[in-house]
Amino acid sequence: MNRRTFTKLTLAGTVLFPACKASANETVEAFTAKFAPTINQLPTAPKGYIDQLKFAYDHGFRAWEDNWLKGKGKKIQEDVAEFCRDKGMTLGVSVISVGYGIDFSNPSKDELAKLTTDLQKGVELAKITGQTNMTFLPGSRNKMPLEEQMDKSLDTMNHCCDIVEDSGIILAMEPLSHPIMKKPPLLRSFEDGYMLSKKVNRKSCKLLADFYHEGQIGNGDKFIEIAEKVWDQVSYVQFGDSPGRKEPGTGKLDLGAVTKWLRTKNYTGPIGMEHGVKGKNDGIQGLNNLLNAYRKIDA
Repeated sequence: MNRRTFTKLTLAGTVLFPACKASANETVEAFTAKFAPTINQLPTAPKGYIDQLKFAYDHGFRAWEDNWLKGKGKKIQEDVAEFCRDKGMTLGVSVISVGYGIDFSNPSKDELAKLTTDLQKGVELAKITGQTNMTFLPGSRNKMPLEEQMDKSLDTMNHCCDIVEDSGIILAMEPLSHPIMKKPPLLRSFEDGYMLSKKVNRKSCKLLADFYHEGQIGNGDKFIEIAEKVWDQVSYVQFGDSPGRKEPGTGKLDLGAVTKWLRTKNYTGPIGMEHGVKGKNDGIQGLNNLLNAYRKIDA
């Protein structure tokens, strides 16, 4: 986890720039936080992958996230890595394994082989891109008490860590507010993820804190209190307002307070924009609304 102090921009104040002012030869003020959009998210962005990356950069973003980069082929992976290196953009998570709803406390040989293949492909991706955090879903919950199931899942978790640890990859375990493969997820809350991360006790296994999911399960009014408790195991952060899973300000969550709190923790990693866009089909106005929503919480 990157704990270095946020570098403050020397420009005074936060200026909201209309999206139409960014051109091939002009960039707007960079966001202070490393908000990370993804492919096909920004309204009016061009179609080409690297063109979209450049569009994001020109509109002030200094991080990028693509959950499904692992499956997009070596050429795209190399191009993304080169662009990010050249521009100083931080590349956030990609999904290394969705877990397939496997019961990690009792996986079959075929299920373990499936996880192994995923993780090995993630290692190959990391060799190209230099990524560290990768999203990992540690399967589904069964009927035994949660802590007992976690204890019985440690062999599987250690198997997974053994595959990726020497490559510097962190399995950033994401608690979910919805089923996975029509099964309840093993991890449903930040505190669930914290418990499993502490039990695994490996540098390659940490917690992905997606504040949308935590808000969806009813913890929006306790965000910071809970995040403080689990912070020593958090390696990555994602945003999405709730309800609706759109940009900040479209739901009831105070993501601006979270951004300020993250600065007190000296978190300088990406903040994944893990959500849809309310004005996706509204052209320039939709883009401006999205940018201004993030300028507001970046203040």
